[in-house]
Amino acid sequence: ADMPLFVGLANTRHFGRAAAALDIPASTLSRRIVALEKELGVSLVNRSTRRFALTEAGHTLYERGRKLIAEANRICEGLGENASAVSGHIRIGLKVELAPILFVPVLAEFAAANPGISFEVISIEGQPHLTEALDIAFVVAHQIPLRDSTQAVRRIGTFSRMLFASKLYLERSAALREPSDLESHSCLRLSRGTLQKEWELRRGKERQKVNVSGPFSATNMGLLAQFAREHQGITILAQFLASHPTFGAGLVRVLPDWEATPAHLFALTANQVMPA
Repeated sequence: ADMPLFVGLANTRHFGRAAAALDIPASTLSRRIVALEKELGVSLVNRSTRRFALTEAGHTLYERGRKLIAEANRICEGLGENASAVSGHIRIGLKVELAPILFVPVLAEFAAANPGISFEVISIEGQPHLTEALDIAFVVAHQIPLRDSTQAVRRIGTFSRMLFASKLYLERSAALREPSDLESHSCLRLSRGTLQKEWELRRGKERQKVNVSGPFSATNMGLLAQFAREHQGITILAQFLASHPTFGAGLVRVLPDWEATPAHLFALTANQVMPA
């Protein structure tokens, strides 16, 4: 909840101006920033100089946070486009790992701006089938095929996916310089339907497929991130997850010149609801 406050402060580089823009007292903003620093265990603002300056950790969090907030704003816009057609009570299907990071702050803000609308958030796995139980569902995937002509899919965001691991895991493991080195590492893999046995990595126009294995797999990225934080191996995470100060805490990027295939955020609705 404090991430937008920190990004707003970093944008203005002044506590007073940021507080005015955020419509909160400057003392409250300062207190919330201190609380965020305590939660993360790092200093974000350099208080030893008279001029406002972010620490190295502050710069890193700012770059990650502003991207995260930009994605959240796109989600909010997507909800706004659907709200005129689905009013009163909206039933939203979400994957577990998306809810607290992206959607809870967005829905709280949207509900405050639209007091006539209430929300029911329902946990989903896999590709949902819209019935009377759901008005709209948000899913992260490479591509969502339509189940039938009554449903429509709209892509509302794209997430970069990269390799991450804990520093401790990397310190006690074999050197990792090229994608092929992953074959000798513990790789934390998705197991949605079938267990991943191959990762495709990209560097510009270059593509390289690597056989991967490891003792742990999971059906959602949240669990994979947790295994990575427990020093159990290397995993692929969407940038918005790794950017979250709690979710990706302690993880560092691996093979920084390489990225995995991107994932997309889709809104799935009935055809009569989806805007053109």
